[in-house]
Amino acid sequence: MKAEEKKNGTVQSDLKTLIERFSKNDVISDIDKNYQRENVKYLTYDDIVDNAFIKEAKIDKETIKSIEKSIVERGIYNPLIVRESKKGKYEVIIGRKRWLASKKLEYKKIPVIIKNYDDQETLLILLCDARENKNFNPIEIALVIKHLAEDFGYKMKDIADIMHVSTGQVSNYISLLSMPEDVIYDISTNKLSFGHAKAISRLKEKDIKTIIKKIYAYNLSVRDTEKLAFNLEDKNLKIKKDYVIRKKDKSIIIKINNDVNFDKIYKKISEFLKKEI
Repeated sequence: MKAEEKKNGTVQSDLKTLIERFSKNDVISDIDKNYQRENVKYLTYDDIVDNAFIKEAKIDKETIKSIEKSIVERGIYNPLIVRESKKGKYEVIIGRKRWLASKKLEYKKIPVIIKNYDDQETLLILLCDARENKNFNPIEIALVIKHLAEDFGYKMKDIADIMHVSTGQVSNYISLLSMPEDVIYDISTNKLSFGHAKAISRLKEKDIKTIIKKIYAYNLSVRDTEKLAFNLEDKNLKIKKDYVIRKKDKSIIIKINNDVNFDKIYKKISEFLKKEI
């Protein structure tokens, strides 16, 4: 076996092991259980930096204010999970909202557990934390998925297995990042729900902004937003290709609205015809 083939085989094996490990339901709860046995250290808010992978995802001010109030009243009762960063700093992995609130308060005594996770493990832990957290940030998830796919070669199915969702849902997260910046900000800060964003994410930018104005003005439900988006999509469709099936003197013409659909339908029809002949 060539060295390169051996290397690729090892990478695939490691990837499979990681997927199996992080697909389990108790990844984050196991980390929580080990708090008591870990060596807790204390850092100031200034010793910690934002997570490089998800720092673009903003957090709404009301959430941070709520956590600030809790810290003032009770302190930080659960340690943050961090890893060593550059220039003697530590990068937050779990507890980002608590760190942001602590930073606002200029808190001097933040309990942390320092781990030596590499980039890939950090991304997988972030994904699992989002999976097990009801108040997840869709943009954080989208950014994590993007990095796993682009930096480490994860396929949509790999990520879907870890998240316990369909590959279609993974694609829905990724599509959020192609939306206008102000819309991404609204999703990230909970002004626009994931359901609403998902309904309009594949529209043209001008159509997205038109519908968003209506969502805010009339407090539209996700279902109503889906209907609006469907009507706009249907209106904007342009027939690009005809697929013609001929048998003796008769023809069937199938009109297909885009190249992706054409390729899929062409392949299926071709396979079907081969079986019939």
